Amino acid sequence: MKSTITVPFIAGLILVLTGCGTTTGLSPRVAQSGFDNARTVSITPHGNAVSGMIGTGIGAEWSEARKDQVILIIAVFNMYTGITGAELNIDGEKITLTPTSTVTDMGSGGDIMKISTRGFVTQLETVEKIIRSKRTWLRVHTPTGTLEDAVIDGAKDSKAYHALKRFMQSVKGTNG
Repeated sequence: MKSTITVPFIAGLILVLTGCGTTTGLSPRVAQSGFDNARTVSITPHGNAVSGMIGTGIGAEWSEARKDQVILIIAVFNMYTGITGAELNIDGEKITLTPTSTVTDMGSGGDIMKISTRGFVTQLETVEKIIRSKRTWLRVHTPTGTLEDAVIDGAKDSKAYHALKRFMQSVKGTNG
């Protein structure tokens, strides 16, 4: 009798825990610039809703010195590749992101994960549009093709979506 009750309970608990898995992740880092005393906020890239082993992600960096701009850190997880471009489709509005003058950073996420990242400048309003949207997809251009993943698509959200929400709360100076 005990095992009959325990199995459904554990299965239900696993379903509840995995159902909210996209809301977890790293917190934004808030700091003060020594150069111009501006408040800065950054969050490392978090994964979009990926369907395979290789996927995309988004992080962000903001400085009070340039209040209306943000650098989106576009990532490709589990692959070293050049990132040559990036586009967002936010509720049907297509936005081509402007790359920073840097090259792709090919780093490591530990012993297991390969990560390629590149910064793209856009308006802070773009992040607001993403977190208010019902459907946002990211397309990342590489030398060998494109990768596309949902940031949010109806009921399907991602760690990146919730990371951007936490990021904006820190930019605005709120914790809720």
